[in-house]
Amino acid sequence: MRRRADALAAGLLVALTAGPASAAPAGGFYARDAEGWFWYREPPVPVLIEAPPSAEPPRASVEPDLSERAPSEPVAEGFPGPAPLSAHWFRENLDTFRDRAIDDPSPENVAVYLHLQRIAMDKSTRFARVSERVVQGDPVLDEITRRPTANFGANLADKQASAAGDALLERLAGETALWFFFRSDCPYCDAQAPLLEALAQRYGFAVLAVSLDGAGLADGTFTAFQIDRGQAEALGVISTPAMFLARPDQGAVAPIAQGLLSLAQLRDRIVLAAVQAGWVSEAEASRLRAGPADRDSAAATLSALPEDPSALLEALRATVLPDTRPDSSQAPR
Repeated sequence: MRRRADALAAGLLVALTAGPASAAPAGGFYARDAEGWFWYREPPVPVLIEAPPSAEPPRASVEPDLSERAPSEPVAEGFPGPAPLSAHWFRENLDTFRDRAIDDPSPENVAVYLHLQRIAMDKSTRFARVSERVVQGDPVLDEITRRPTANFGANLADKQASAAGDALLERLAGETALWFFFRSDCPYCDAQAPLLEALAQRYGFAVLAVSLDGAGLADGTFTAFQIDRGQAEALGVISTPAMFLARPDQGAVAPIAQGLLSLAQLRDRIVLAAVQAGWVSEAEASRLRAGPADRDSAAATLSALPEDPSALLEALRATVLPDTRPDSSQAPR
């Protein structure tokens, strides 16, 4: 036991003597008996030493970027910008002068804005007059080259287009047939059947009516119908009335519509189905639109635009359809 006590005492001694010498006042621990056995002393408050402020580095003089000026700010004298009273200048500044006149409607501010507006309107009027002369002198730009704008001319174009459509449909009636899928309880089928019958009588189309439920139409149209035996499923019929354009000599079928169509829509859809099937060319079909035939552009898409206005004009003209005249049957002789 004695050895253990000695060891503890030695350890405590080492612990006390290992601390800083200034921790114990002169006379040692035992000389401070007035503090008692359970004493506590607030540690000294550390004193913060502030570093001297460093001198700020001199700021580099940065000139304002005039290109970032607000678009609505008027161009002051001496500042780079669009030419005064140019179209670019008006886009950037006219609204500012208007707002100034509204917020401070002094006679001078209002007069300035109205004069600027008058100048802009005069520039627009001159542009419109020159545009009219340019269009009149260039048939590529003149819309009446493609289709007459006068009422009697537009009526004449429509009449010729209708005649061309009648001739085309009569030709298709001799080469193709119409397939009509219906249901006896379908009111749209009852409404579509008389139009198909009128189309057949006018152009000579053969109409093959097919009943999906084995019964005929309520009004008795197309009494000589056939019963569907899987043809509707093979053609993808999901709604009635469903109509198809069939070409027996080639064993080909082209869809027209699955839904109610007017007589004019039937005419257009039959021609469109024939075009998609390759039985009618695009040039023939374009005669029904009372305008120029669709043709490919004479030049490829421009990869770059010339700087010279004359060269740019020629390049733009080359991209327009080269032949904007009406069909040869409509051209003057």
